[in-house]
Amino acid sequence: MTRHEYTLVDVFTERRFGGNQLAVFRDGRGIADADMQAIAKELMISETTFVLPREKDGDHRVRIFTPGRELQFAGHPTVGTTWVLSGGRDGTLRLELGVGTLSVRVRGGFVEMDQPLPQFGAGLPTEPLRPKVRAAIGDVLDLRSTAPYQVVSCGNAFLFVSVAGLSGMRELRVDPSALAVVLGDVGAMGIFVWTTETERPGSAVHGRMFPTGVGITEDPATGSAAGPLAAYLVRHGLAKTGERFVIEQGFEIGRPSLLYARIDGSAERITAVHVGGNVVPVGGGWFDL
Repeated sequence: MTRHEYTLVDVFTERRFGGNQLAVFRDGRGIADADMQAIAKELMISETTFVLPREKDGDHRVRIFTPGRELQFAGHPTVGTTWVLSGGRDGTLRLELGVGTLSVRVRGGFVEMDQPLPQFGAGLPTEPLRPKVRAAIGDVLDLRSTAPYQVVSCGNAFLFVSVAGLSGMRELRVDPSALAVVLGDVGAMGIFVWTTETERPGSAVHGRMFPTGVGITEDPATGSAAGPLAAYLVRHGLAKTGERFVIEQGFEIGRPSLLYARIDGSAERITAVHVGGNVVPVGGGWFDL
């Protein structure tokens, strides 16, 4: 048997037991694909990463697993893995992921990644999608919002839907079967519901994200959704380019998280997407295989 050690961190938070949990295996060599998936299922947190020697133009290759399947890209694993590999020290790492090689910077303990440029799906017709969305999350939609239902991707595709304030966020109830139908229809891995009413005065957006097919019900902090959300808000005139703003998430499930996003360029021509946050070490352990 060989002992494989991991580090446990909380990502997109400044305090322990907030943010999104991540287990990082600094040396994934010798762990079979099936064992990687089994370990992720055994840990039953949002994601687990396995660091491997580089194959192309990066410093490291990283594989990301949820309890249900492997992902080509995810935000908080990218941020958290970089923090673990750097020891929190300033610098830049290039990680080889399924979507390509991404640069991730550490400055003063804050970790920021560059995400792929956004791909915008067409604005989706309100009817007949609205009844399906209502069946999936409840009667909490913001009927006054002019922002369209739209799928946007910076590596992972999400359906963005506005809800009626914080009260709507708290009253929201997910029907997994109905949600799977909606996401299958629009080609998204998750629905990100958002409102500009926030818990904290310094935040711009409050959100929740519900995926399908990855083995978790709700994600406390979704870095791969923060980039496309920021691009979506800029495209529809709800946020400005060049300014870092705060997305809060995870409050309803006891994992308060703060994600920082910034868009470069213009609403019609976005040239860069940046997403970052803080990382807090929590503990660690090992598996004998």
